[in-house]
Amino acid sequence: MKPRSPFGWALIAGIAVIAAAFVPVLWQMAAQPRSAQRPAASSLPAAPAAGRLPAPWQIDRDEAGRVHAFGLLLPGSTLGDARELLGVDLQVALLASGSRPLALEAYFERYSGGGVDGKLVLATDADAATLAHWQGRAGKRELISEEASRWRLDAADLAEALSTRISGLSFLPAGRIDAATLRARFGEPAEVLPGEDSVRHWLYPQRGLAIAWDEARGRALLQVTTVDTFESRLRAPLLQPSK
Repeated sequence: MKPRSPFGWALIAGIAVIAAAFVPVLWQMAAQPRSAQRPAASSLPAAPAAGRLPAPWQIDRDEAGRVHAFGLLLPGSTLGDARELLGVDLQVALLASGSRPLALEAYFERYSGGGVDGKLVLATDADAATLAHWQGRAGKRELISEEASRWRLDAADLAEALSTRISGLSFLPAGRIDAATLRARFGEPAEVLPGEDSVRHWLYPQRGLAIAWDEARGRALLQVTTVDTFESRLRAPLLQPSK
């Protein structure tokens, strides 16, 4: 059986139901212990110059094993850091979709770096109990579709949400991408796994990076997580048989 495609959940989790087919557990499984403590300023990347955000392919690993991507650190950076570094237009809310568990959605509708535009979705380590507490204090439910609903956080809970650490990033380039461009920008993958239909999964475990590329459509989804959770969050789910 072919492994499942990851496109839809990144959009559902961060962009309020744009497409379907992304495996929910990629960012939600194996959740790390939650910490509301903000990392020391010295541990964070320097703020990018105005109008010069990092290119999507600038994904590196430092000597401490932390992944640097989109101007953020994994582990280390919080949603508040992302808003400070990348802009105040960070959208944060609670999202429930179908049978999937309640999630904290956080995304930038437009991220532009290295001449590439796209949507940047941020997953966090907020735990289920905290999300349920925030939901109980949130305002009126907003219906997104027949299966999806959103709740806006009140001011105090939003401030707490901004202190949660980022556990994963998903970037969806707006334009088409071919294999030659992927190799030129990201290098040769350590492993390529087949996905559904024309999807191929390019894996870069040493950088915590997985690229789901649809050869027929020329569309790609970049997923970044910590190096030590790459196997459980990104690679292992691709090896599970489709349902």
